[in-house]
Amino acid sequence: MKKIIIILFIPFILSGCYDYNQLNDLAIISGIGIDYENDEFKVTFEIISTKKEGETSGSNNTYYITSTGQNIVSAFTSSANKIDKVPYFEHVEVIVFSKYVAENHLKDCIDYLIRTERLRNEFYAVIAEDKAEKLISSSTKDHPIVSTYLVDLLEFNKETYNSSYYIQFTKTINSMLSDGEDAMLPVFISDEDKNIELSGLGIFKDFNLVHIFNPDDASIVNLLNNFDIESIHFTKTCNNNQDIVIAVYKSDVSITPRTNKLYVKASLNARISENNCDYDFKKIDTYPELEEEFTKVIKQEMDKVLKEFQARESNALNIGRSYYNLYRTKNFYSWINQDIEYDIDLKINKKGLTFEVTS
Repeated sequence: MKKIIIILFIPFILSGCYDYNQLNDLAIISGIGIDYENDEFKVTFEIISTKKEGETSGSNNTYYITSTGQNIVSAFTSSANKIDKVPYFEHVEVIVFSKYVAENHLKDCIDYLIRTERLRNEFYAVIAEDKAEKLISSSTKDHPIVSTYLVDLLEFNKETYNSSYYIQFTKTINSMLSDGEDAMLPVFISDEDKNIELSGLGIFKDFNLVHIFNPDDASIVNLLNNFDIESIHFTKTCNNNQDIVIAVYKSDVSITPRTNKLYVKASLNARISENNCDYDFKKIDTYPELEEEFTKVIKQEMDKVLKEFQARESNALNIGRSYYNLYRTKNFYSWINQDIEYDIDLKINKKGLTFEVTS
């Protein structure tokens, strides 16, 4: 609700002369969905209602306008022409690209978004696993403004489960336009009951979506990207077919492309967060044993993710740029055929979950 109030009062702050009637003349667009169907672009605007209480029989905070066009410009224009107010793009929070658009038509969209003077590029870009229109219009009583809800989900996930990619669109554009770099965008899905879920992380090669990591693998991507993390979990199955889980709460990871291999160095601190195994934590030798075993698990998880980047030839981890910075050679894809060497220093905090549960 605070964000709604802030959005509505910003015009007052900027000009000092807006009254309610002037505000009611604006169509404040908070989110935009872009699809491509039947050889046409489809653009959907999520618009915040500025009607006073009692002026409408409904209680919706938002409404939606959708139009199509042979190109992205005409689709935007057609949607704007359907609004009986002045379209106001200054407070767009999210632009949603359908998976198909991200795979096939993102360059056209980026070109338009860079050139248009309507948007400030201070929004976030995300991918809809299905249609963008379906996601951006999944308004409910619990999340009346979908664009705000998507940003909140990204921010919350970054602070907890670490599988999101919480970067403004300007950074995404820079990654797409820079040699040796590629972009990443979070992926969302909305079900038939309009429940919205962060479902993965998409990686790009140039302007094309080439792979979507599931949330577990996305957290490994962010670990490799050396993002600030709160907890990334790793699980090991024991001899009794039960699991022990550690949570990495502090990390320092570097990926260095060398002339003949890719070198990954990681310093990790973790705590035991769940234990259903028969380890004796009163013995000092238990911790080095666990550190050795979990080092293998972490290496395996990192290796799976990095090999996916190699297979997709994606520089979303900026490895190609790192290669250029080191060797000043514009061969941004030398690393995709290299073997990977790991140097992982894992320390498990002995103050983690070490108590025993007795019946």
